[in-house]
Amino acid sequence: MKIFKIVATLSLVLFSNLVSAHAGLKSSNPMDGAMLNKLPTDLMLEFTTPVKLVKLQLKEQSGKVIKLKSKPSKQFENTFNLVMPTLNTGNYKVKWMAMGKDAHKMKGDFTFMVHSSGMKKMAGSSDGHSHKHD
Repeated sequence: MKIFKIVATLSLVLFSNLVSAHAGLKSSNPMDGAMLNKLPTDLMLEFTTPVKLVKLQLKEQSGKVIKLKSKPSKQFENTFNLVMPTLNTGNYKVKWMAMGKDAHKMKGDFTFMVHSSGMKKMAGSSDGHSHKHD
């Protein structure tokens, strides 16, 4: 009986995904909830179907909008890669809005954190030793 319930539930989930033809965010880098020990250099959004990325914002925890170094393509694509600015230690939120080929708009957001340990490598000199200045 349990197996029947599991199969029925999985079938319902798969069927509902097929019925919902609208695109969604398949993955991102950084991932939602990621705690990074290394500064991210790129922001990647991958959607389930081709979309036009209408709006994209990167915000600090304080709400301040951070300008990305590149802009998303104006074309319908599954994957968007954008160059990130150098980020400070802290929490960040990415808000996006996309439009599918059927003109349906969808939006979402995700968060990630940059730990201070990721900044230590940036603070040191090229010889790998950090130097203090008085």
